[in-house]
Amino acid sequence: MPRKPRGEAKLKNLPDALQEELFQFLRKNTHDKTLSWLDTTHGICTSGRALSEFFSWYPRQGFVRQAASIADQMKTEVAKLPQLRQDAKTVGEVAAVTFEILAAQNRDSKFFLELQRERREEKRLQLEREKHEWAKKSDVEKALDALQEEISGDSVALELWEKLSARIAKLQEAKN
Repeated sequence: MPRKPRGEAKLKNLPDALQEELFQFLRKNTHDKTLSWLDTTHGICTSGRALSEFFSWYPRQGFVRQAASIADQMKTEVAKLPQLRQDAKTVGEVAAVTFEILAAQNRDSKFFLELQRERREEKRLQLEREKHEWAKKSDVEKALDALQEEISGDSVALELWEKLSARIAKLQEAKN
């Protein structure tokens, strides 16, 4: 999702209401008048370049917040579906794809490419974490994971698997 603005980005770190006020003021006035207004009214001294960057950034951020909200709603609703209730990874991927589709519809290719890069990096890091976790697991845990994968979708078998898994965990605790 969207990146947090850098700490020195004064305008991008203003409260939401003030950002909206600034954007509306800038739409109706010159850069010089806006710079003066910011300084006298709000005590904010900034540059014309920062103002220009803010003016192009702010509308996109509104879209990003809206798209993130829609993706979160999608994630909540998809998680309610019985077939996906236990598959948080799939639900998260659906939300991410929803967000990317909205970004593509906005026709902001730079933003869309950035999302794609972030998603690839997120997947790479997730694979690294899984690889690390897998290396730490005992052979019994690995076998249980493989069994769970094999029986997914069979509620009776999954119930038995949970009981077996809990019992093995108790036995391993007793060993340690």
